[in-house]
Amino acid sequence: MFRSNAFRQQAQNWQQQFRQVQSAGFLQRIFAWILLGLVMMLSLALLVVVVLLSWILIPLMLYRAQKQMRKAQQADNQHQQFSQRSSRQSRHETHIIEGEIISRKED
Repeated sequence: MFRSNAFRQQAQNWQQQFRQVQSAGFLQRIFAWILLGLVMMLSLALLVVVVLLSWILIPLMLYRAQKQMRKAQQADNQHQQFSQRSSRQSRHETHIIEGEIISRKED
């Protein structure tokens, strides 16, 4: 199966290690399953906490965004009213800027 002795020896070492792991004691297997179960329970608890936290925070964030949007709309309405007033006044008044043109070129 293998062409060199080094590969054959390494494969035999791996097979022996695998057999030793499989022949582990009953208590080691029980401990491994209990540890796996605890890790799964902790990850499930963490997932539940994150989901509950998102259910609490998402409505609060939406409320804040709507509140900011209302403030922005009110500010925009006030700005539009001010600009309409100033445009009405500027129609009635003409502004003349007086000045003198200075030519820097001297012939």
